[in-house]
Amino acid sequence: MTKEQDAASIRIAPNGPYLVKGAIPITNSDGRVLTPPESYVLCRCGDSGTKPFCDGTHLHNSFDGTESADHGPVEARRFLYRTRDLTFYDDRSICAHAGFCTNNLAAVFKLGAEPWIVPDGAPADAIKSIIDRCPSGALSYAASNNIPDHRIELLKNGPIKVEGDVPLTSSDDSAYQTPPQCTLCRCGGSGNKPFCDGTHWGNGFTDG
Repeated sequence: MTKEQDAASIRIAPNGPYLVKGAIPITNSDGRVLTPPESYVLCRCGDSGTKPFCDGTHLHNSFDGTESADHGPVEARRFLYRTRDLTFYDDRSICAHAGFCTNNLAAVFKLGAEPWIVPDGAPADAIKSIIDRCPSGALSYAASNNIPDHRIELLKNGPIKVEGDVPLTSSDDSAYQTPPQCTLCRCGGSGNKPFCDGTHWGNGFTDG
């Protein structure tokens, strides 16, 4: 791990933006790789005129950045599922409802059903393939020990995907426990701030 990676962090400003340190590289939603400075500020209210960066609009648009996400330990938030060949987890508290699981492996991940996960519905490799595509980190599996390099990816008209073991600190200076991948709201409307809850699908948020 480089010195920059070791120093990487994200802090949430009260009713304001994400304060990013450690020169974490950014891939824009159009695929362009941005080369940021050591410290930079990402918009959280959804209305900046210089997206993805903050331009101070949150000071004038009545943005409410109140955080309501669970600060508790990951082990207490997630459900465990076990098959003969795979142990995997589901953490509903950080799900962005992107739909990769229910849209692509309905034999295991069942939209609108209870229980919504049928762990023996498909082979382990098929389940792993879907979990690897989960942008929010809500789904994970026990053998997945690879920690990716620090990186930020801006999903098209959607959230900020953060990869790597990047500490995330609340506006009250408490720490969130996050997996090696999570999605942070940038539309301003999530009911699970700072994490994305899929609200951007319906509130008209765009990158531009």
